Amino acid sequence: MIKEKYDKNLVVCILCSLVMAAAIFGYFIYKGKGAFTVVSDFNGQQLTFAASARQALLANPLGQWVWNLDLGASLINGFGFYNLGSPFFWISILFSKISFPYLAGFLYILKYVVASVTAYFYIKLFVKDSKYAVIGSLLYAFSGFQTTNLMFFHFHDVVAFFPLMLLGLELVIKDKKYMPFFIFAVFLNCIVNYFFFIQEVIFLILYFVIREWDKIRDKFFWKKSVRFMCGGILGVGMAAVLFLPSIIYISGNPRSESSFYLQNLVYDTRNLLFIIKGIILPGDVMRSQSILLDSNFNSTSCYLPLFGALFAIMYAFKNRDWLRNLLIALSVITIFPMLQLVFVLFKGEFIYQRWWYMLVIVMALATSLVLERIDEYPIVKFASIYAAFIGVFYLAIRYLKFDQAASKIIYHQDRFSLFALIAILSALSLIILHLIKQLKFIPVLGLTMSCCVLTTFMTLSYYRKGTNTFAYMAQYKTGEKLKVINDQYRYNSANNILTMTGEAGGTGSFSSTVENSSREYDMLFDNYKITETRSAVLYHNYTINTTMSGNSTDDARVLLLGGKYVVTQDKNVQNIVKRYKSDGEKYYVQEIKACPIGFAVDEYMTQSSLMKLPVEKRALAMMNAALIDGSDLSDVDDFAKKYDGKVSAKEKYKYVGRTVKERVKNFKRDNTGFSCSTDYKKGKLVWFSVPYDKGWDATLDGKKIEIIKSAGMMAVKVPKGEHNLVFKYHTPGFKLGIIVSIISFIVFGIYGAILVFRKRIN
Repeated sequence: MIKEKYDKNLVVCILCSLVMAAAIFGYFIYKGKGAFTVVSDFNGQQLTFAASARQALLANPLGQWVWNLDLGASLINGFGFYNLGSPFFWISILFSKISFPYLAGFLYILKYVVASVTAYFYIKLFVKDSKYAVIGSLLYAFSGFQTTNLMFFHFHDVVAFFPLMLLGLELVIKDKKYMPFFIFAVFLNCIVNYFFFIQEVIFLILYFVIREWDKIRDKFFWKKSVRFMCGGILGVGMAAVLFLPSIIYISGNPRSESSFYLQNLVYDTRNLLFIIKGIILPGDVMRSQSILLDSNFNSTSCYLPLFGALFAIMYAFKNRDWLRNLLIALSVITIFPMLQLVFVLFKGEFIYQRWWYMLVIVMALATSLVLERIDEYPIVKFASIYAAFIGVFYLAIRYLKFDQAASKIIYHQDRFSLFALIAILSALSLIILHLIKQLKFIPVLGLTMSCCVLTTFMTLSYYRKGTNTFAYMAQYKTGEKLKVINDQYRYNSANNILTMTGEAGGTGSFSSTVENSSREYDMLFDNYKITETRSAVLYHNYTINTTMSGNSTDDARVLLLGGKYVVTQDKNVQNIVKRYKSDGEKYYVQEIKACPIGFAVDEYMTQSSLMKLPVEKRALAMMNAALIDGSDLSDVDDFAKKYDGKVSAKEKYKYVGRTVKERVKNFKRDNTGFSCSTDYKKGKLVWFSVPYDKGWDATLDGKKIEIIKSAGMMAVKVPKGEHNLVFKYHTPGFKLGIIVSIISFIVFGIYGAILVFRKRIN
């Protein structure tokens, strides 16, 4: 490595990545007059979740429960995966509550720069001239993985910080004095995102074993292994404040179910071709793929702009070292779905390629090393074969029938042709540069930057097709203005933009991290979706022309959950209680009949009895009877009798009226929980449409009482007469996580001080 007084190539890396990212995102920021939107998950989740989390963190009193994620959810469980551990999110806290859409584009620019810089420091360890690390770092930061995941804002945090773990590992392999850096890198990656961190740990184990394979019989290998394990445990301990409660939460999440099935042993033809496409062609639009699969959200792209997999393949053919072995191992894992499931511990519904950013940095490292010794490689031969392969792939997909039924495999011919053309021309341009002896740093850097900007800008444009930023912002600003009109009721909406950007809470949401018990409630109505909760109509585009509520406003399921207030742009509706105007658009809040959040019942029924009813009558039955099962049955006989299950859809509002009459009094809610009073002439079951969680504690007149899990929600037994009920929420594992984090930071500080002291006395 060339030693210099200052690292000028680091400056080049920063400036190049900054200029490139600014050019890409700056254009769309300008087009949106400062606001930046993409589509689907980004608009409906990333922007709204940031607003909701910010509001919860700045709430008074500060608590651990948020009311506007679904029917309510743990702050940590709901947002730990998305943004609570993100340094970029915490930067946004410094600005106003309406500012996140105006910050998102600039935060994206910052993420790309950070990803470039961290990758630069890692790749720099292996090249003799650090200028080649600049190219590798840009390939990593602007890879197809980043591009195809543009709708997942939080994925880019993971990509930005992951190289630090590899850097720390490499430094400690050379000298154990760098252990504090490795520990901190583990802590940072763990707290940023627990799901990706688990993948990273598995990858690091594979990386280390292959890296040090020739020393595996040496006792120092095992000493290093123990050292890394202890350092890793300490780093995880420092992040336990978020990591521990998150692990407890996901252990009960539907996505944690086993995927260890025979069908996952090998890919079928379509999916295998899709994997190849993700390697050789630029990152595609996940919600609307160009070929093979109409839509796929598995993050299937590891394309390196300009180079693709070409130089990584050349490196593997020529060299016989650990990097070559790692490339081969990762390639084998890539083509077998069962091996890919190792990265998610054989859990989850899908086989993701969301570990491919780790493959990307290995490919980027190999590409940098080839560039540094370019004369040692047969560029023309390999590039010609590579370009020909892409051409054959393109022609086969376009002109050959997939099967006898001629099943459709091309969905966007123009985009597919453009992607193939870019990949082929990239290989040919490398051949031309080699032939004219210009395959040198400056020309290659220029081409790399151009290709990075082109592919990222192009796919971002495809993502944004049909997106109306101004219409979105009108809804966003309206949602920010919506207030809680009555604590006992919710807005009749599953539109995140309306119910998560301000104080309002809705009757459903577009999220995969709601309370696990909410899924149990949904299953009672045959809704088994993982990312959408009980919305009859949920539009992911969230454009101005979509239904404001995202639900059928008189659906009994919504009325049962307190959906009393409907947001509409129809000024002719009756019972308008609020009016708002945002960016020239007018919105009205209509009041309709709905059940309160808490009401008493005199009867109960079992789940098996409920499921015998037609799905459209189940919510009506639950307006009359609490769902009780198992050991709780014998405990409720003194408070309720068994329900006969007779219900009439024609009497829907009669049932709603009964719940209103039997509602609890003085219902108040905040981020710590909720409270109310009761005054019934006899003992009753009181049912709350608030998701059950082990973190809830309930007291009746100051004395702790048992909470009954009822249809995924909560019920309690209340004696006759006047009583006060108080529910407080504390995230399971959070207190222990705080203690573990504090102790771990103290140990980390002591360890660092000892190293400094030893260095001084030596």
